[in-house]
Amino acid sequence: MILRKVREELFDWRFIKFVLVGIINTFSCSFFAWLCLDIVLDANIAFVIGYFASNVMAYIMNGVWIFPSPLTWKGYSKFALSYVPNFICENLVVGLCYNLLGMPPVVSYLLAAVLAVPITYVLVKYFAFGGAKKNDQ
Repeated sequence: MILRKVREELFDWRFIKFVLVGIINTFSCSFFAWLCLDIVLDANIAFVIGYFASNVMAYIMNGVWIFPSPLTWKGYSKFALSYVPNFICENLVVGLCYNLLGMPPVVSYLLAAVLAVPITYVLVKYFAFGGAKKNDQ
């Protein structure tokens, strides 16, 4: 029963769209972080700045394309809160991969994003956008 529910969640057009937005968002996060790296000279701080800049873009794309909803400050607040577990997970992975394993910053950013996608989708769908109906695709 649990596997069926997971399969239903992850093989939905909205999840596929979420992954596409996530790919765009991952590259924008990495790009913003890369831009900031020369200014702040610390990969971890650059990642945080890139993460928050790309999070605004992600809210707009999710609210317009995946879970059509009015874009509001309250909606963005809920969206941002739904990304807190993602932020923690990604920072732990970046810290481990970059600081302990010596991986390049961009590789660390990309790996971190891939690991957090399914959890983030469920949180965004149900918490930020109230489990938008399937016919809203």
